[in-house]
Amino acid sequence: IMKKALLILLTLCLMLSFSDTAYADQTYKNPVYELYSADGCYEDGVGNRETYSYHVPQINAATSDAEEINAEISEMFGSRVESQFESMENGTSLWSRRTEWESFWNGDQLFLLVTADTTGDIKNYAAYGYDFETGSRVANKEILDQKGISEEEYLEKLREKVRSVFEETFRLPEGTDTGIDRKEVLDRLLNSLSMEQPMFIDQSGEIAAIVRIDTVAGAGYNNYIVTPFSP
Repeated sequence: IMKKALLILLTLCLMLSFSDTAYADQTYKNPVYELYSADGCYEDGVGNRETYSYHVPQINAATSDAEEINAEISEMFGSRVESQFESMENGTSLWSRRTEWESFWNGDQLFLLVTADTTGDIKNYAAYGYDFETGSRVANKEILDQKGISEEEYLEKLREKVRSVFEETFRLPEGTDTGIDRKEVLDRLLNSLSMEQPMFIDQSGEIAAIVRIDTVAGAGYNNYIVTPFSP
């Protein structure tokens, strides 16, 4: 599949670049490699020119948990990159132009935050935690235990922060009638929050969670990163 993708890019005279990423952490050398690493510009069949950047990470470890995480990343993000390569081959417009990742260390634990855009300015996030010392995935409960936080305390703080984000993000002009009960949307959102929300430890050592928030001005949603315990 990768060879096919590269052939597509070369055929279309696109700029492709591969690079080794420098990692600040010195404990583990090259803990992450990229399944796809492509940057360039593309012109579709009707003359629209678009730039793209696709970087899909994989954990460089030979354990079942690492392989499981890598498969999930490949399925969620690698497949969308492949679909964009197919769009280039067919001369159609791109519906996702950027996939990127960040890494954060917490001792021996590596957390990956992967981000991909979608037409309509929708951000798609996914987080993965892997412990190089134990060779296992980092579970949400494990993150809370390390911080000395109970599930009840975490969920209470998470709901407070999500409520704040909702109120700030979906503030409508006075008199606007969307036909949607704003309180109902918010209550449904807060009741849906659980320990299943993707969680990771960010660059500041804070617990961060990925939350999907529906709009109140019609069909639609976006995803947000919230830090329940930050000021």
